[in-house]
Amino acid sequence: MNAMNRCLSTAIPSRLSILGRDLLFVLCMNTVIAVSLNYGFQTGGTFWHNFVYSQLIGLSIWILIDIPRVLIWWNDRPRRWPFLCLAVAAVPMGVVLGSWATRVVLNLPPKLSAETGDMLRMCLVVGMLASASMIYFYWSREKLAYLERQAALDALQREEAEKQLVRAQLMALQAQIEPHFLFNSLANLDGLIATDPRAARQLLQRLIGFLRMSLAHTRAEQCTLRQEFELLRSYLEIQCMRFGTRLGFEIDLPPALAGVEIPPMLIQPLVENAVTHGIEPCMRGGHITLSARAIGDNAVQVTISDTGVGVGHGSGKGSGLGITHVRERLARIFGAAASMQMEENAPRGVVVRLTLPVTRQAEAPAPATAPAGTAHHGTPAVSTPAMQRP
Repeated sequence: MNAMNRCLSTAIPSRLSILGRDLLFVLCMNTVIAVSLNYGFQTGGTFWHNFVYSQLIGLSIWILIDIPRVLIWWNDRPRRWPFLCLAVAAVPMGVVLGSWATRVVLNLPPKLSAETGDMLRMCLVVGMLASASMIYFYWSREKLAYLERQAALDALQREEAEKQLVRAQLMALQAQIEPHFLFNSLANLDGLIATDPRAARQLLQRLIGFLRMSLAHTRAEQCTLRQEFELLRSYLEIQCMRFGTRLGFEIDLPPALAGVEIPPMLIQPLVENAVTHGIEPCMRGGHITLSARAIGDNAVQVTISDTGVGVGHGSGKGSGLGITHVRERLARIFGAAASMQMEENAPRGVVVRLTLPVTRQAEAPAPATAPAGTAHHGTPAVSTPAMQRP
């Protein structure tokens, strides 16, 4: 609704601007009519007299046509027959009113019958010309306004279609990530049920919490860094129960950046990529660090670093669609205002840096989970092998 209001407000002018624009047009047309009467029709009298006649008659007709039109139809296109009836009634009334006002302004003496007939003919010519020009202007103006409103609505529909496309891509990405993650988690859960029921219960509770947060994420258009980091904390805690001591992680989110808004699930593909392609192929395991820091007042940088096998040393599993999807979402949502850089970590691993423009949300109380800026080390892994990504 807000987007529609913004689009329509740019296409629909205010009431005062409509009246001001119409008044300027009427004054210009009255001047043209005065020149035509003085040099074309040669109705007699000075140019000043013809100018005053044209202006006062034209303004009288305009007042009797335009003000009722704005009050009745506002910015909509007037209905044909009611508007024509309004014009037919306003033209003779405007001629009579303008003629009387002209005699008062110019202080003219009463006219003889012959002069009065000539004056009425001239007034009729002025009135017809003025009304014809105003009617043509109104219809052409309303047609242009209609086209502008249609263009605004088309732009709104295109914006909504782009949002639907981004939302569909997000759901496709979730459908790609979750089966692989769920298969591994359920395989670990199956092994823990027989060997360590307490750990199995803990894994199940964390898995339920993660899926609940993940479902809320995919239904929202925006989330805060706090919400995204808590979702990733839950994800990494579950992965730690799978990898055991081979995986540790650290999350660092300054409180000042907790309310920064980002698109949901923007960071998760990069963390999932660090686990799958960095830590999993590494026999020694590794550590993942997720952090955020401010860059000036208008940007924030999110860093995902791992100490896994590094670029070019992984198992080659996966299609790389997660990283490609992140790049496409950044370009579509932020344009040139956002960027993503990947580089090798020292002594091994990969560092990914996301630079995003800052949009802040009102601060909410922190959820009752482990505080940001803490490190977590894995628990011993179960012996049952987890299912791998095909």
